[in-house]
Parts: sequence; structure tokens; C-alpha cells
Amino acid sequence: MMTDRQIAEKARAIHRHYWGLGIALHFYLMFVVILIVATTRVLTLLYKSQTPPFNYIKQYVPKMTRYAFVVIVGGVMIFCILVPAMYMLRRYYIGMLSHYRISTTRQYFGANLPFTNKVSIRCAAVMLFLKVCTLLPAMISAYIVYRCIFVSRLENLSKFVLIAFMLALGFTIIWFVLWIKYCISLCLTKYIVTLSPKMNIFDACDLSCRLMDSKHLRYVMFWLYNARYLVLCVFLFPVSIVVPYVKISHTLLVKELLGQYWQDKYPLMIERWKRRSAAHI
Repeated sequence: MMTDRQIAEKARAIHRHYWGLGIALHFYLMFVVILIVATTRVLTLLYKSQTPPFNYIKQYVPKMTRYAFVVIVGGVMIFCILVPAMYMLRRYYIGMLSHYRISTTRQYFGANLPFTNKVSIRCAAVMLFLKVCTLLPAMISAYIVYRCIFVSRLENLSKFVLIAFMLALGFTIIWFVLWIKYCISLCLTKYIVTLSPKMNIFDACDLSCRLMDSKHLRYVMFWLYNARYLVLCVFLFPVSIVVPYVKISHTLLVKELLGQYWQDKYPLMIERWKRRSAAHI
């Protein structure tokens, strides 16, 4: 497996060849993020404008219901706009490593947008479901800790409740650490699905956990190694240049972690699509 320095050298070579495309992809992502933020801001201004029907919503709908509505709308926008955009960008960065023609991949995405959107949204939804379900025990114990500290007050607790508080506090910390480790174990899932979009999502999660076994520290050290570039971009380098370089480096690391499981099915899928398109013409 390549070291961080070797990955950085190879990433610099790829970035020099595709620096213009990297900047374009970064600005495309920024456009998507700004679109979501602007839409949220417009809805907020309409709500505060006191014009019908927003004045009735503010007057008759409970505040918690309004907050839940905003959260749901924001989640739908992220899943329907940001997640598919991230999936396409991930595909383009994989193409940079293999020197695919980006224009052909873009044409394939344009012709098969419903399929690619379905794959990306389903993958993100399954991963979010797994992460939330595994975090629930820590959330419950954290709520017990909150109740003991801020509601019941520690000085008013009995010995039995104080012991339960200490157990809940220790359980929360330990489980949260294990949850972070589990999230790192799932880090390859998105790339596995991007390489093989027809693969079952749960099988991809299981494969990611098996491949990341005993490699969590390697993954963390990679981000610590590249954190200096993310810090420097704030003071010296433009963000639009540094972020694509870090993304290329991360894709190279994923390729190293996957090893023989780095099996890109997109070239064959694109070739079949081109033959079908030519036959229809």
C-alpha cells in the first residue's frame, strides 16, 4: 500500500493534468450548495413577510411543527439535489484516476439521470439509516446524562441514581467512540456503489466494513496528513485548487484500500449504452 507521501506525489501529477476540470467541479458543487442555501433563505423570508398564506402558517401552526417542516424540506433538498451531485463528482474524480473521457461520462449521466439519482439517494439513505440506528443507544444514554445534570441536578441525586448516571456517562463515551469507528468502516461504501452501481447497498456496507478492518488509523492519519493543505487554503492557496487535489488524494487512498475490489463497471456500462444508442439511431 502506498504511503501518504506517495499518494500526494501521484495526486499532484493527476491534479496538474486535470486542474481545470477540478476547478470546474468545485464551482459546480459550490453552485449546488448556494442553490440550497438560497432556497432555504427565500422560504425563511417568505415566512417572515406576513403575506398570505404565510401569515396564517405563523399564526395557527405550532412552532415545533414549523421547525419539523423546515427540517424535512431541507433533508429532501439535500437528498434530491446535493447527494446526486456528490455522486456525479465522485464518478468524475474516479475517471481522472483512470483517464476516462469525462465528456462521455457526462453524456451517460445526462441520458441515465433517473437511474444514477436513484442509486445515489438509496445509498445515502441506507448509510444514514445505519448510522442513526447504531447511534440510538448513545443518544438514549446521553439523554439520561442530560436529565441528571441539568434537570434533576447532581447534588439532588440518590446514590443509586448517581451510579446509574456514571454508568450512562461511561456508556455514552464508549459507544460514541465505537460509533465513530463504525462510520469510518462505512467510508468505502459510497465508492463501492459508485464503481458498481447495481451492487446491493447492504452488501457494499458489509464489504466496506470487512476491508476497513484494522485500517481505521490509516484512514485517520491520511486526513491528518492532508489537514495542512485544508488549513493553508484558508490563508494562501485558493480553495478551488486545494479541494480538488484533496479529493483526488482521497480517491487514490480509497483505491489502495479496495485493492482487488476496485472493479469499475462503468466503462462496460457506458459501452453498452453507446451501442444501444447507436442501434436506436
